[in-house]
Amino acid sequence: MIHFEEEFLAWITSKGVGKKDVVASSTVSYISYLNSVSTLLQEDISPTNVFDQKCIDRIMAKIGGKRSLSSEAHYRTVLNHYVKMVQQGYHRKQLNQ
Repeated sequence: MIHFEEEFLAWITSKGVGKKDVVASSTVSYISYLNSVSTLLQEDISPTNVFDQKCIDRIMAKIGGKRSLSSEAHYRTVLNHYVKMVQQGYHRKQLNQ
């Protein structure tokens, strides 16, 4: 499960992620990648456990070797975006609207 999934989708869209992609919506694929990470870890993706680079490193160490290098690179990228959203407080701002 992804906490603040809608907020994350809005955040990456506002940042132009996938704007130039010709294939299916890459913003939706980001949600898919986060869901895959959540499944692999058997834990939720939330601001409590994904909030800085150390969190990403911990997660990637747990995932390492379980998927292709390409998939792992995608996971790292989407986790970096999630961390940026959390660090900027975007998820909290959306709750207050």
